[in-house]
Amino acid sequence: MRRLLGLCLMLLLGACNRVITDAPLFFAADAQGAPVLREGVWLIDEEPDCPFDAREPVAAWPDCADWVLIRDGEMLGFDEEKGEKNGQGEWQSIPFVLAAGDPPVLQLALLKEEIPGYWYFGVEPTRLDDEGRVTAFVSWPVLCGPPPPEPRGEEPRFVTLEPLPGMTIRDQNCTTDQPQAVRAAARVSRAWESDTDAARWVKARYP
Repeated sequence: MRRLLGLCLMLLLGACNRVITDAPLFFAADAQGAPVLREGVWLIDEEPDCPFDAREPVAAWPDCADWVLIRDGEMLGFDEEKGEKNGQGEWQSIPFVLAAGDPPVLQLALLKEEIPGYWYFGVEPTRLDDEGRVTAFVSWPVLCGPPPPEPRGEEPRFVTLEPLPGMTIRDQNCTTDQPQAVRAAARVSRAWESDTDAARWVKARYP
């Protein structure tokens, strides 16, 4: 899934100390009162030295312009490699829920990754359109707790030594069955992440 690859790499890079659940914790009802992502084509983690004309079809955009189509509760990408094999290509999707809260929490169904499950990200809208829909935001992963200390010769540890309330350590990540634990973790995780990932809406229609 070439066009979702950039999104997944951005979200999963350094994928340790993350809250991952086997079942979803947020549903459509949890989105009531949450900011709404404007549907259409979005750029993910835009590179400053990647010039292109957004008015052109996305197929003409350079590879450095990682895009995703947001529509009907899904993030959609086109698998160009499969398209080269059968001449048709194939759409891949990541279902999501943006749950209301302070901050809002983005739940992504990353069920085909190396660590399959539901992953969580805090979201801060940075721009709205005239109708109040989000057209740009920054995000950060919801963490299990403060990052572990740097190793001093021993086997490195990648998950926290101090899991937040409601979190159960599992391998190098953690899990929970408590939505409120995820909301609380989203609030404090921002301070532990030095980098945030940005996305911005580009146009309403694909291509």
